[in-house]
Amino acid sequence: MIENDPCLDDGTDPGLTVLPRGVAERRGLLVYKLANELFIRMTPHFEALGIDGRDYALLAVLSNDAPGSQAELARLCSLLPAQLVPVLDALEKGGLVERRRDDRDRRRMIVRITDGGRERLAAADEAARIIEDELLGPVDDEVQARLGDGFRAALRQTTPAG
Repeated sequence: MIENDPCLDDGTDPGLTVLPRGVAERRGLLVYKLANELFIRMTPHFEALGIDGRDYALLAVLSNDAPGSQAELARLCSLLPAQLVPVLDALEKGGLVERRRDDRDRRRMIVRITDGGRERLAAADEAARIIEDELLGPVDDEVQARLGDGFRAALRQTTPAG
């Protein structure tokens, strides 16, 4: 463990309180540890909402990007079409999304978020904001904004244009 580090065990939080030097000295592992901590903390909130992280991402994409087909939705969510179908089946059964055939091309399915899906997304966003505030509270707003910009830039660079 790193001596005199504010992330060390102070008896308050069993999650990020232990930061071994092997992790602290590797940026990729720091990002991985933080992402894992977000996942651990968000999971019970998402379970209470009847969704998981994949559902959350899919609802967010549907809300903001309005993909023109089920295939485009799969691409935007980095899923194979076969992986997307069971997720959509469950979300549709829960009334969070709806699928319909494209009037111009009957082979294509269009997926849209429902009002219920938007409400669930808003509740998940609120839970995520609270957890992000807890985890990132010690990091000032300007640094948080720069981190977000940096993460987006890195992901755009590794994502093929489509």
